[in-house]
Amino acid sequence: MFVIEVVPLQRGVQIESLSYFSSTTYDIGTFLKIPVRGKQISAVVMECKPVSTTKTALKAATFSLRKLPQQTAFGRVPASLLKTVEELTNVVPAKSGAILYSLLPPDIRDGSIPYPQVKEHIGTEDPTPQILQAPSHERYVQYRSHIRSSFAHRGSVMFVVPTSADVVVAKEALKSGIEDRMISFSPAQTKKKRVDAYKAFDDLSASKLIICTPSHAYLEREDLTSIIVEQSASSYYLPRFRPYLDHRTILTTYARITNRSLLFGDIVARSEDEHRRRTDEYHTFGEPPKRFAIDAKLTIVKQNDKPTIETPFTLFSKELVKTMSTTLESRSNIFLLAARRGLAPVVACFDCGHIFRCPDSGTPYSLMRTYENGEEQRWFLSSTSGKRVPAADVCEQCGSWRLRERGIGIQQVFDECKRHFPDTPILLFDHSTAKTYKRATDLTKSFYSHKGAIMIGTTMAFNYLKKPVALSAIVSLDATRSIPTWKADEQLFHTLLDLRDRTEKEVVVQTRSETDDLLVYATRGAIERFFDDEIKLREMVGYPPFTEFVLLTWTGSPEAIKTTEALVKSTIPTGKARFYQSPLSQPKKIIRHCLIRIEKDQWPHPGLIEALRSLPPQIKIEVNPERIV
Repeated sequence: MFVIEVVPLQRGVQIESLSYFSSTTYDIGTFLKIPVRGKQISAVVMECKPVSTTKTALKAATFSLRKLPQQTAFGRVPASLLKTVEELTNVVPAKSGAILYSLLPPDIRDGSIPYPQVKEHIGTEDPTPQILQAPSHERYVQYRSHIRSSFAHRGSVMFVVPTSADVVVAKEALKSGIEDRMISFSPAQTKKKRVDAYKAFDDLSASKLIICTPSHAYLEREDLTSIIVEQSASSYYLPRFRPYLDHRTILTTYARITNRSLLFGDIVARSEDEHRRRTDEYHTFGEPPKRFAIDAKLTIVKQNDKPTIETPFTLFSKELVKTMSTTLESRSNIFLLAARRGLAPVVACFDCGHIFRCPDSGTPYSLMRTYENGEEQRWFLSSTSGKRVPAADVCEQCGSWRLRERGIGIQQVFDECKRHFPDTPILLFDHSTAKTYKRATDLTKSFYSHKGAIMIGTTMAFNYLKKPVALSAIVSLDATRSIPTWKADEQLFHTLLDLRDRTEKEVVVQTRSETDDLLVYATRGAIERFFDDEIKLREMVGYPPFTEFVLLTWTGSPEAIKTTEALVKSTIPTGKARFYQSPLSQPKKIIRHCLIRIEKDQWPHPGLIEALRSLPPQIKIEVNPERIV
């Protein structure tokens, strides 16, 4: 008889491991099905010992072990991935089972497809991450060269992109001459195509280029020598579900353990990565850029008009309308970037100042417009909870009918476009119109099929704009800058250069604020000057990469909030912890935060990690999140 210790594979699992009796021995890393509370779930073997070596522990145990049904194992996790999970538990306050669950593709963790069985990789490459910053065309030239060099040395390459749409873009850009050696994995694939991709992955007769999203980035292959992470600054590498793992951190650890080369590529790297490059923690791929020469010029339009009763607020400046008219006359396409969804991101009462909020999340409702049977209907929608209710006609606090829309939403931009260009095809691209990958691709195909069309979209449209447009514009820079994140300047600078990179002639930026250094740097493509200022500012205020942020968040009634806060204070060292209330809180439903700053040389902090891991699951724990309010 044997004692088998397994880690259950389940999202958000709070169980570190489970033990069973078994008449059969299983190798470490083997996938099994285990009985838990009347259900069969997947698990991975972490330890297997004869009963004779654990008699003392079994006699002292206060519980009895269940017998594990004899079964046929369905694959095995390679030791390199288990080692990666083990190291991640030192920097991530999550159980090893939850971490491993996040790294395995859905088809493998549910047992429908076995993990590819290959020999363990013994690499000889330098795993120090390399940074490549360049416009997309130049990056792909470098990628093609790097891939062919790896193929020449009989090495395969894992090419990781943030979204399913980027898989299509990467395949098109890299396929020349190697189409028969390309494999792709994507959540948008049909099951049959994924099964075919796994079969091709198992074929070791030739080196392969594997293009995938993070969901399949940890598939082991013995001839895999290099990992490329395209658009490495994308927020899509930071999932919004537990255990909130940053895939760039995981891939860095994975590359080091397996001795594979790692390349981070983007038009603008994260400031954390640029700092590490400057301090020689990371290497430079090619020449370090000081300025980018991008064909599309950036034009700043300062809007000085003041709305009055006679002259209402105008969303489009005369300069933008003129430039758009000229572009449409030449039968060229236009992309307009809008920061917020709906008609308006906030609705408030003019008399008492009440803001309409979602009772579940506490976030302000966005005002949305839909059409049913030709009739316009307006809704309040929370992007956080997904709650949708009919829009109010009067204030729920004071009964006033004077409700005002605050901010600029994408549907408002659509209305303004229709007013100026009534005969032009105008497409709306946001979470409501592009709910699925198919719908999003259909929208972009329709856009490109027209000569002289306008697409109005949020930044999510960037992943689907495969071909450059003649003219792009940011309708309201002030709305774009109002997103509450401590990385706001970096994200805006990245957006400006990315938009220039996707545009052929001109990018127009409308603003009602004074032009600052960031806009000047974006106009000139002065990437080195931007990083000089950004890194210096982060060091001064104590932001990453000079400190590590650990953010705790919990929600509840005032009494529940106090109880949870007392638990947090008694569990973690609070010398560097700051407790504060979210501005989105409501009187009966409070959102409370605890932000812990750890000096870089004191991270990872074993005592803190263990303390955080012991906290109950209703407390959300994030390491270096993009938002701390």
